[in-house]
Amino acid sequence: MRLELEVLDGDHKGKRISLKNGLQLGRQQGYGQEAFAFTDSEMAELHAVIALDSKKQWNIECLAPSRMRLGFEEVDRATLIQGLVFHLGQTGFKVVEHVRSLKGTNWVEDFKDWLENNPARQTSTEIFFFLHPVRLSFTQGPQYEDVYTLSYGPRELGYNSLDLNLKDPASPPRVARFFQIGDKAYIENLCGDKATINGQPFDQHVINNGDFLRVSSSTIELSILI
Repeated sequence: MRLELEVLDGDHKGKRISLKNGLQLGRQQGYGQEAFAFTDSEMAELHAVIALDSKKQWNIECLAPSRMRLGFEEVDRATLIQGLVFHLGQTGFKVVEHVRSLKGTNWVEDFKDWLENNPARQTSTEIFFFLHPVRLSFTQGPQYEDVYTLSYGPRELGYNSLDLNLKDPASPPRVARFFQIGDKAYIENLCGDKATINGQPFDQHVINNGDFLRVSSSTIELSILI
């Protein structure tokens, strides 16, 4: 079985990377032909290397002190098996089998079509792609001018989070969760009255352009990218 990495976030979202022995992943290119660069500020210049071991298994190994995130755990090394999802910095990757597209078109558009035709199959715990990405733009606080773009979910925001990290230590460890029902993106409050949307308390809220999430000293503008 030939495996590839699907990029789930950022400028290379939707790109498939063929596994090659010695392939290097990081923020800067220039380590030879077997290198792939990302514009992720939380990824190291040379973050991880792909290698084929003696058992003919593909592995990814981070270069110290960098680590990768598997679910809510951080690890130094992992075996790449089909279906595995991991993060380097804020960039997600999924291990997939190399197949030829049935439509011969962009896989993201094909997946959006599938979601539109099968909304009932999505659950809050399954990985899915937002029909339209959700953007979080920090307009006030320690992360002023930082931006998170959510192309898949569910995602969770909080202080020192292994997912969407808030750097203000006064913020709760679990602030909000982002998910989707049908064609609508939602934000769910995980910290009670410590977070507000447009100055009002909330439990769950359908995200609209121009919504403002406020938690501790941070103000975050929410928007839907179309």
